[in-house]
Amino acid sequence: MRVTKTKDGCENIAGINIADGVVSVARLVRRGRKKIALTHAGWMDYAPDATDEEIIQVIRKLWKQTRMPTKTVCCGLQSRSLCLKYFKYPDLAPRELTSALHLEAEESLQLPPEEIAIDWHLNRPKNDPYTQLGEQLHGILVAVSKKEVNRQLNLLKKAGLYPVITDVGCTSLCNLYLALRGEKVNTDNAVCVVNLSRYNADISILYNDHYIYPRTIISRSSEWSSKVQYLIENVSDALLYYHVKVDKTPVTQLVLTGFVPDDPEFIAQIHDTIGLPTEVWSPLKDENFIVSPTVKSTDDHNVISPLMTTSLGLGLRNA
Repeated sequence: MRVTKTKDGCENIAGINIADGVVSVARLVRRGRKKIALTHAGWMDYAPDATDEEIIQVIRKLWKQTRMPTKTVCCGLQSRSLCLKYFKYPDLAPRELTSALHLEAEESLQLPPEEIAIDWHLNRPKNDPYTQLGEQLHGILVAVSKKEVNRQLNLLKKAGLYPVITDVGCTSLCNLYLALRGEKVNTDNAVCVVNLSRYNADISILYNDHYIYPRTIISRSSEWSSKVQYLIENVSDALLYYHVKVDKTPVTQLVLTGFVPDDPEFIAQIHDTIGLPTEVWSPLKDENFIVSPTVKSTDDHNVISPLMTTSLGLGLRNA
């Protein structure tokens, strides 16, 4: 599929996320080595029981409202049946990896192979993109029913968009944090970043040479302020599994973003229980982030919103 280009030759892709009753979109470009600029952005609610046609109309209105200069998109995929697993295979030849991961996906989803969409991310040094025979292969497996992927892609196509990339919340969160604060992650320090949406939480531990260990949890309530213990237990479990099974690089900071309740007691309880320095981070207010004058907020509709976090990570495909 042909991708439109910006003046500097970069792919002109917008990020779009459809989840939890909200459609959010963002287009980003780089400004120099570290700065990232938000050129177009917005969000719009849809009813929890909205039909596909109603969601399509919301997408079309949002595209017109934001004056988005491209219809080529990287879309986020959120599903309760999504398989997101860390894997580690000692002494497995790279040519055997595909078969092993397909078997894991079939076992997790209990679906025949022809009905499964699968992808994976290998944790390996950026300056060494090749995997040698006999090396321990480890990374992240993502698998979901093709039916769910096709439904979302058809939804976007009917709205007049051209989806060229599909991503999940955890990895888009990693992309966003590393783009703005990558220097905080190295062989001596790991960071646990937690993005709270209305009904879900993406937990991503970034370590070593920008390696990833992710986990997604689902809340049956939109009020994270009443689910703090549930959140603490899952973050603690992720940190324990990471330390015991994944890597020994110490996690030195916990970063919360997204729908973080505006209550000091909420943050204090997480900090006191987990025992890590805890920060609330707003990507749109980061020192390396620029919001262009073309992005307009009104008194009753603020684009600088926790609703935007996932679509910002998806929009980084343009940057």
